[in-house]
Amino acid sequence: MKGGAPEDRVGRAPILLAAVLSCAWPALLLATLCLLPFLNKPFVVDDPYFLTMARQIVKHPTRPMDFTICWNLFPDCTKAYVLTTGNALMGYALVPTVLSGAHEWTAHLTQLVLVWVAIVAMSSLVLRFGRDRQHSIVGALLLVAIAPFLPMASTAMPDILATALALVAMERLAAWKAERKWSQCVAAGIALGLAGFARTHLMLLLPLGAFYLLESAEPKELLPQVRKNLRLWTPVVLGAALLLAINATVREENATSDLPAVYSGLHNIPANLTAYLLYLVFPIPLAACWLANRLKSGRLCIGIVLVLAVAPAWFVHHRYGVPLSVSFLAMIGCGVLADLLYEALKSADHTALFLMLWILIPLPIVYYGHLPSKYLLPCMPAIILLCFRLLNGLSLQLFRGAAVLLIVVNTAYSVLILRSDAEFAKFGRDALYSLIQPHFAAHEKVWFYGQFSAYWYAPLAGATLAFPRGPQPKPGDLVVVGLYEGGEQLVLPRFLHRTLVGAVTHEYSFGRTMGAGIGLYTNRVGYWLWGFGASPEDRYELWRID
Repeated sequence: MKGGAPEDRVGRAPILLAAVLSCAWPALLLATLCLLPFLNKPFVVDDPYFLTMARQIVKHPTRPMDFTICWNLFPDCTKAYVLTTGNALMGYALVPTVLSGAHEWTAHLTQLVLVWVAIVAMSSLVLRFGRDRQHSIVGALLLVAIAPFLPMASTAMPDILATALALVAMERLAAWKAERKWSQCVAAGIALGLAGFARTHLMLLLPLGAFYLLESAEPKELLPQVRKNLRLWTPVVLGAALLLAINATVREENATSDLPAVYSGLHNIPANLTAYLLYLVFPIPLAACWLANRLKSGRLCIGIVLVLAVAPAWFVHHRYGVPLSVSFLAMIGCGVLADLLYEALKSADHTALFLMLWILIPLPIVYYGHLPSKYLLPCMPAIILLCFRLLNGLSLQLFRGAAVLLIVVNTAYSVLILRSDAEFAKFGRDALYSLIQPHFAAHEKVWFYGQFSAYWYAPLAGATLAFPRGPQPKPGDLVVVGLYEGGEQLVLPRFLHRTLVGAVTHEYSFGRTMGAGIGLYTNRVGYWLWGFGASPEDRYELWRID
């Protein structure tokens, strides 16, 4: 027995739920065991944004983004739909969390359910691509193990929801293509439509799904295939109609898509493209699987890719200030991606082209303000399936050994991120409570200019939100600021006469996820998801206005 079949083929035999669950249970167990210890992890970074959206939905169900957000990143408060258009589905998913008291554990349990959905759909998708039970088990385990799946499942952000919907959409589409049951058609259409409402760039799943339903990638055969069985594309039409209907229903009055300059523009492309290509090398093991394939086949392109990567890496390093190690790995990722795409186009292999197009879905985001690794989560199924193709021909022993190594190493890395990110979140919450609550209890007025942790926990501790065109602190009042949250540059300069009352600093015990060149949630502050380093911004301060 070999580690992979000669090629992926959509299975024609019905796949039973019992067979899927028998393959999914190891990944279900792994994900649950890894996430349960972090069930009470405090909200962090963009969690308050989506929780505030859920509160808005409770008041006005059809106007999810018609609320004001006051992030320190911007000179003034603004409507949520100005900052990010779409991406509102997570707000609806968090409505039960808000209605039940907005406890951390309720949001994390919601994410755990979405994780289970994604795992089951992944196990089924692997089987529907003609792979055996062993591949289905390994595929689901890799989905869980490879960062940042588990770290993002410990937040209240929409990336696990988007991943689950992408998986359900493609799995149901594969089922519809094989079995032609109308229940599969409807489920695929709904998932396709909702995916674009969870993350805007997943609208591209609609044309991707249409391409998948073809039998051949030969250009001269495209139109004849469509004419031959027009109803086959019903799920794509249904998904597009649903997405249009949703957007028409929840469209905000006087909405604008004029993003601040920091949020969009050509100047974002170098850093974002570098990040995207880097992630395909690390933490995603696509380059490792490609390397194993090329070594086994004896192809000479490895040396060519390495040599050609040096000059562009040096240019990117000096022209855009990208660390040399990052730019070099990104150029390796570029070579791997180009080689795989060339191979798929040359062979006109429909499945290979489908998987490559799926992997390319995050590319339009390079124009946006940042491109963190979480934006690649919805295309992880395609990467895993492509890795299986690259490992075709390995002996059973080698395949199992490689699978165990990848699962163990990636799970360990994800758990390190989980632990450090929980420490980061706890620091923000506890620092705010310790600085604010004693003064609030003493009936002193405490203000905050906030984003991230402060936006959620400062009001709970008793502080009042201040913003440029709103009420301002008066002499004698207190102001709490987080240095990582922009307090030193964006808040304190407004108050020239002030006295430091208290401060809370933090030293991370074993690695960190944000700051000091580390950027789990954004490549704007760092390209690595986890690492070591100290930063003077690991500090919250309380000032009295004189």
